[in-house]
Amino acid sequence: MTGTVQRTDRWHGLSAAALLAGAVGLLTWTPALLPVAALAVALLAYGRVVAPPDGTLALTRSVDDPDPEPGDEVTVRLAVENVGDRTIPECRLVDGVPSALRVVEGAPSLGTSLRPGGTATLSYTVEAASGVHEFQPVTALLRDAAGVIERRVEVEADDATEMGEPPRLDDGQRLPLRAATARYAGRRTVDGSGDGLTFRTIREYQRGDPLSRVDWRRRAKTGELATVEFHPERSLPVVLVIDTRPVAAVAPTPEAETAVERSLSAAAALFGGLSADDHRVGVATLGPERAWLAPGRGRAHEQRAQELFSRPVERGSDDESGEGGGTAADPTDAGRGWLRERLPGTAEVIVLTPAVDDAVVGLIEGIAALGTPVSVVSPDPTADDSAGRTLVQFERRDRLADVRASGVPVVDVGPSERIDRALATAGWSR
Repeated sequence: MTGTVQRTDRWHGLSAAALLAGAVGLLTWTPALLPVAALAVALLAYGRVVAPPDGTLALTRSVDDPDPEPGDEVTVRLAVENVGDRTIPECRLVDGVPSALRVVEGAPSLGTSLRPGGTATLSYTVEAASGVHEFQPVTALLRDAAGVIERRVEVEADDATEMGEPPRLDDGQRLPLRAATARYAGRRTVDGSGDGLTFRTIREYQRGDPLSRVDWRRRAKTGELATVEFHPERSLPVVLVIDTRPVAAVAPTPEAETAVERSLSAAAALFGGLSADDHRVGVATLGPERAWLAPGRGRAHEQRAQELFSRPVERGSDDESGEGGGTAADPTDAGRGWLRERLPGTAEVIVLTPAVDDAVVGLIEGIAALGTPVSVVSPDPTADDSAGRTLVQFERRDRLADVRASGVPVVDVGPSERIDRALATAGWSR
């Protein structure tokens, strides 16, 4: 088993102690100190010549529920076996817990000694979060009996290597935005006639015309058959822009879903509903690692979208969420230009953001200034349990008011409110 070998400095200062004991013994004619000095020298020599410990470990990880709901507590067990032919005097393990999963009970670490064929098990409990979360390799520290030298290795565990499931795009939450105005995603009329929603004209009935388009009122009044024609519709590209920055990954309480997790779930539902209505849907994420999926259709396209919606989210700190907004770097000049370069000219944009800083407001207003129809869905991550958090709550409301004042419709989703219900209340669902 390879890895990084290093000395632990457990006996740091022993050489000075050995010299001191020897010198004091000689100067004071204290023979009892000379064996102490000799022992210290022997230990120092051992530390110089001892070989780094070696061993072969087999790790198996299991979880009580591989597909939990967000907020569920899940027990993780990690079993280790020494499958080599040498005893490992000291073995320390640290499991690679995904950064988005919070350990709520126990510890993902273990210290033990393992004889050949020996086993040990550690267990701990994590709080599930939205999306799919991949466990990292286990870090193992193998030390000799005296603990003066160690070998550090990374070992992959068998079986459970990830936990969670991607958001379902076809879960029945039909949330396509209606084309009641040009501000909402949907279909736009074009020249010509045919099937559609907007009345165009009435013409003489022709054999084969659908009965649903016959003007029965005219038939009742005049006895003549006539066919109603509408402006035909064409599907437009819709781009879901999700604010996944660390500053947006905040929640009103430590146990609640973060605003980014709620935005990703809402985006998955919107994606499924819009795709079911035959729209070409794209996805953009604004975070440390920007991601872009051009508007499209099809099973392969949906799978790529699921991968984006399933990315693990690292929870932001309280400093980022609550004691005064500020301006984050990504969605300003660089992020705005990056998105502008990729948006199709006819696209409509839905931005999902908690609006915790001024930068994202500038992004929204910048897109709207291009003449692109924009709508905003904003999950509220604020709380009012302190003066600082109350101030942040008011600052967020002011930002959303500025967005509305620029002509952009906003759905403000309360901390405990379901996003699909908020959209239905706002008239965005069918």
